[in-house]
Amino acid sequence: MAGIKVQSVKFKKDYMMLLAFLLFFLIVLSECFLAFWLPWHLKLDRMWAEQVAQQELIDQFDGLRGSARRSSEKLSKPASSESLLICRSLDRAAAYMHQYGKMLTPEQCKLFGDALRKLQGHLRTVSGNRAYSRTVELDSSKFVRTLRGVKSVRPLLRKPGK
Repeated sequence: MAGIKVQSVKFKKDYMMLLAFLLFFLIVLSECFLAFWLPWHLKLDRMWAEQVAQQELIDQFDGLRGSARRSSEKLSKPASSESLLICRSLDRAAAYMHQYGKMLTPEQCKLFGDALRKLQGHLRTVSGNRAYSRTVELDSSKFVRTLRGVKSVRPLLRKPGK
């Protein structure tokens, strides 16, 4: 058995084989590229989405604060007081945003934006001079007469000379 010679086909460099190896390595390289690039890109997009949500929230917030300040100066007494309350709550929210704004998640930005939209609806109601509270006119003469002990509803008039 030692004397048997095995003959095989000589290896020829072929252009098709070179193309096949090139395509194989190109596919493997592109899969590796996508395996690392795609998660990085999605993380980057998520980061930008958070930044965009925070910036939109800040823009909406600043616009609402400005309109609340303007309306509190222009309105009549009950509506201006309510507008001033909205303005004060926005100032407190501004202090919170200044301290914790960088740490807000997109879900928290959405909740904060919903609260701002509710305040904006209340501000629109108040800005239309339709205050939630009413000024109650108090007729104190009735109570003064009760304290004096006078039973009559009509005020007592003294005639001069008597």
